[in-house]
Amino acid sequence: MTKKNKKALLIILALFMILLGLVWLAIILILFILVYSISIRYIPLIRYGFLRKMVKGIFLFLLLLSSTICIKLLAFEIYKIPSSSMENMLYPGDVIVVNKLQYGPKLPRSPFEIPWANLAFYINRDARSRMKETWWDYTRLGGITKIKQGDVFVFSLNTSLTYFVVKRCVGLPGDTLRVNNGEIYTNDILYHSPKTVNNNCSFRIKNKAKLYKLFDSLKMEGNISHDYKSKNRASAMFSIQEFELLHNKQCIDSIKKIIDVYDVSKEKIVKTPTSQWTLDNMGPIVVPKKGMEIHLNPTTFMLYEKVLHLFEKSTISEKNGSYYSNGKKITTYKFKLNYYFMMGDNRKETMDSRSWGFLPETNIIGKVQCILFSNKNDEFQWNRLFKML
Repeated sequence: MTKKNKKALLIILALFMILLGLVWLAIILILFILVYSISIRYIPLIRYGFLRKMVKGIFLFLLLLSSTICIKLLAFEIYKIPSSSMENMLYPGDVIVVNKLQYGPKLPRSPFEIPWANLAFYINRDARSRMKETWWDYTRLGGITKIKQGDVFVFSLNTSLTYFVVKRCVGLPGDTLRVNNGEIYTNDILYHSPKTVNNNCSFRIKNKAKLYKLFDSLKMEGNISHDYKSKNRASAMFSIQEFELLHNKQCIDSIKKIIDVYDVSKEKIVKTPTSQWTLDNMGPIVVPKKGMEIHLNPTTFMLYEKVLHLFEKSTISEKNGSYYSNGKKITTYKFKLNYYFMMGDNRKETMDSRSWGFLPETNIIGKVQCILFSNKNDEFQWNRLFKML
């Protein structure tokens, strides 16, 4: 390829990135190519052979190291699924590729988040004492798309930089969300969950022998629990897809979703002073949006108190029914960040926003692009190799 063709290809590639909204990536690519071109031109001019080889080796090592850091930090990263909260889409042990270009990469907020470079800070005692601190303000570079309802992405939970989880986004900033008998409504519109979503249902067994034969042949996850009050009734945690399959095969019918009942002992659930919410019935809840203003009262303060203190870094406190910030009485609060409402596909076997609340945009890592490989049930799954989500 001639120099003229190379330059044309570079210009086309840079323009393509700009059209995608990745101006910063185009600039980084051009800088890498310029540095490489200059070094290739001037390193051969070094007179001494040994010195020339040493400089070339050091340069190639630094180029490879910086390329690796940039890819991991700004483009793609690999994670391992830690739990069963996203079955039947993702299973424990699945290794996934996370695409940071989709929403735009989040820049490091401390040097400990920079691969390889963080080693120098780990060995420094003074720096290590600040390991859990935020060194720099939150910044996210431009991405290809915005987050949409139904997207599955990786994020860090709370302020931890080491514990990452995967969930599905069901509520966007500013959405009014409610869960009614296990069905999700946003802005009074029913969200049609994917058929891979698991739920606990009861059903009538029509053909027991056929049911268990099909259950074994398809290697379906979960257990069937029989109702001791009725020999024909049972319950199981299956996906919508699996229930439909068993129903179409004339194995079961009379399928009913098992709805959670209110239990005062269930403390780990978002709530207000007067609510009796459950995993299957809660809301309406307004997902906080940057610039959204709320009136402070017992209901809003209890619902948003965690994000106000943990992510908004607010000093709001309540005293005798009034609210104070830095000693000054206030009646309203305006949010500084966008938030999202997340749910696991394994609806009854997951800890999600129904339990720990709203997810701030600052904690989002990237969108799940594909399954790199899977060792589901300790067996390599060829049909899940490079499977796109």
